[in-house]
Amino acid sequence: MREWPLIDIYRSAPLFTGLRDPDRLGGRCGACEFRTICGGSRSRAYACSGDLFGEEPWCAYQPGSFPYRRELAPYV
Repeated sequence: MREWPLIDIYRSAPLFTGLRDPDRLGGRCGACEFRTICGGSRSRAYACSGDLFGEEPWCAYQPGSFPYRRELAPYV
């Protein structure tokens, strides 16, 4: 932070750009239709598995089980 402004670090550091990319998520989070608006807890995924982009271990939702897919499609 002494060499670069915080906003530049947030916008361009590989870690932060990766965290904003839902296509990098793995496990159930990567397969979930809500990954673009939820993303799960990255801190909990890292703490439980050591993988920052792994699945959210406490999420009970099973991807693909949402009953109103047609109504959801325009928003996701």
